[in-house]
Amino acid sequence: MTSKNKKKNYRQKPFQMSIKLRWALRLGVFCLSFAALSALFVVGYRSLLTSPVLRVARIQVSGCQHLDPQTVIEQAAIPSGVNILVLDLNVISRRLTNHPWVARAVIGREIPDRIRIEIEERRPMALVRGHQFFLVDAEGMIFADAAPSQYSELPIISGIDPETLAPGRRLPQELTVLIDDLYRECRLQLPWRLISEIRWNRNYGLTLFTVRGGIQINLGRGTYGPRMARLGKVLRYLEEKRAHNELRGIDLSHGDRVFVKGNFRLLRQQRLQQRGV
Repeated sequence: MTSKNKKKNYRQKPFQMSIKLRWALRLGVFCLSFAALSALFVVGYRSLLTSPVLRVARIQVSGCQHLDPQTVIEQAAIPSGVNILVLDLNVISRRLTNHPWVARAVIGREIPDRIRIEIEERRPMALVRGHQFFLVDAEGMIFADAAPSQYSELPIISGIDPETLAPGRRLPQELTVLIDDLYRECRLQLPWRLISEIRWNRNYGLTLFTVRGGIQINLGRGTYGPRMARLGKVLRYLEEKRAHNELRGIDLSHGDRVFVKGNFRLLRQQRLQQRGV
């Protein structure tokens, strides 16, 4: 190795050591800064958790129709004066949906001191008869016991094994689908409030009984849209002929055919008059 190369290597070594030293200092500063920021964050977070400004002071409840807002607040069981940041909103939501009338609950924080609770109540669609009467919603969930006198506008579902009925259980899936289909179609042809009973038979389907006159309407099983449309035509025809009081039963369970039962004396008289008898 020449003397020129030796001088060059001698000069490079201090320069390389200087670069490494600068990087080591930068890394040390970064680590110290990170540690300081972490400590500051921990101290700040602890201060927030103990701050009186962030204690829950207000609870706003919306979505109540059947339930009283105070009942919802009690069900949520939010400790008085608790720090708003330490609340587990998922736990509160599950606690609320444990109430028979609450189908869903959404919880939100509004800094600094308010909790917002929005609930969706179960909507009773019918009463189901077992050893006692229970409310059932459109999803087939049995959620509370009730007396028919309290919900006289709701039809009664019968024909189900009483041993299978209790709050927290569901109606048979097949029946839930049939009832849901029927409920949609009843808006146009036979208002829901005019049905006193829906009798279910696993083999034969649904049979309705009307509030007025206790008229029996056999629907059978399947898609109820066309059957309810035929039912609407029959009811309108009898109404026009002023013979609806003579109606005793309608059977729509035989495909496209409709069988009507009743003592239609007025219709017979009208036909005889038309014939000139």
